[in-house]
Amino acid sequence: MRKQRILYVITFILLLLGMMFFSYIPIELFNINYEAFSTTMKLVYMFICDIGYMLILFLIYKDKIINDFKDYFKNFGSNFELSFKYYFIGVIVMIVSNLIISFFITNAIAGNEETVRSMIDQAPLYMIFSVSIYAPFVEELLFRHSIKKCSLCYGDTKSNRLKYIFMSGFIFAALHIIGQVNSYIDYIYIIPYMSLGVAFAALYAKSDNIFSSIMMHALHNTVTIILYFMVGGII
Repeated sequence: MRKQRILYVITFILLLLGMMFFSYIPIELFNINYEAFSTTMKLVYMFICDIGYMLILFLIYKDKIINDFKDYFKNFGSNFELSFKYYFIGVIVMIVSNLIISFFITNAIAGNEETVRSMIDQAPLYMIFSVSIYAPFVEELLFRHSIKKCSLCYGDTKSNRLKYIFMSGFIFAALHIIGQVNSYIDYIYIIPYMSLGVAFAALYAKSDNIFSSIMMHALHNTVTIILYFMVGGII
């Protein structure tokens, strides 16, 4: 059992590093001069890398993905209702925490959010794919499914589930903040990010169907990017 858990942890770490650095591998292997690419070619390259990494995850978790897809859409109505309940609670906590933060910190915005908005303005088509398809698929498999396998390896107990839900939510939030920290203020945004991470983890712990959280993650990101386009960057 210990060896199995170590294997799960190593797998998660390797996949996490892959998500973060996968696009650098072809550059280093084939000595590609990425900076010489035009803007369009850079976007095409990133799109190909994203598809490649999604394919790797699909091959690793193929049986789980296929079975959960069939089960989720076989009873779509009831599954979506359950998914939305958990998502709704998470998004309410996220909105409230964001409002409280904005009340005390005028004109503050998370570094990650600022970066995403800038990229949407520069490459809207690529970002629609990245935000609405790539991120939900990759992040849910990593932060929900892979972490769950590590956390519940010693038993699917209430205590282990609570540890999993907190750990999944915290790691999900932290990795959306780390790397985009411009000041100590950015660390405060772990709270709203974690609210959704915890909600998705609790949902997955309840349903044991990865598409329950993938669908809500995709819904949230898609609605957010649509609203961003509609209001011209107000939200």
